[in-house]
Amino acid sequence: MSDPASTTPRVSDDLRRILAMAGGQAMPVSEILKHTQGRGLQTIAIVLSLPFLSPVALPGLSIPFGVAIAICGLRIALRHQPWLPGFIARRSIPFPVLEKTLHFGISVHSKLEKFLRPRWTIFSDSHAAQMAAGFTIALAAVFLSLPIPPPFPLTNTIPGFAIILLSLGMLERDGLVMCCGYLLTLLAAVYVALIVALGGAGATKIWHIIANAFQG
Repeated sequence: MSDPASTTPRVSDDLRRILAMAGGQAMPVSEILKHTQGRGLQTIAIVLSLPFLSPVALPGLSIPFGVAIAICGLRIALRHQPWLPGFIARRSIPFPVLEKTLHFGISVHSKLEKFLRPRWTIFSDSHAAQMAAGFTIALAAVFLSLPIPPPFPLTNTIPGFAIILLSLGMLERDGLVMCCGYLLTLLAAVYVALIVALGGAGATKIWHIIANAFQG
């Protein structure tokens, strides 16, 4: 008898399907939403977070994508159907960006999916858990969309990873992965608070101290 989990579509399958549907052309966000097999909000949040996993911020994308992810998080929390406002749904992602992003996402998720499994389901299954995760995704999206200028690294990357872990954990009923997403969101909040409280020079100095500690 086959394992039911082996026949359940995974996020990497969704990403491969979206890439095939693009057919070498730019793809509107609305089309991505259409091809997510009923798991639209979490998958959209994952796809729109993928460009920010690079330590280098991508100019021009963080605000519109952050707004879209925040809307996804709020609709998850409120148990609403997948929907995005027209100005976001009509926004097209150029194929070179989409291709690079989805190939990277397929590689990352194919590895993560070997470890994802239903566990700690108290953090994933209840209405309260879904609401908490949705609002946290929205909060992480706000951090992702903040127009924080260089030289601050990882201002998009930390909340981007948080959104992906929370979304993956919800899709796979993996409460442990969701808890990791909560911790990363807390880290993002602390990092943004440090930047605001200490200003550019102070926050940069703290970052260099942390980076040097890990290097040596």
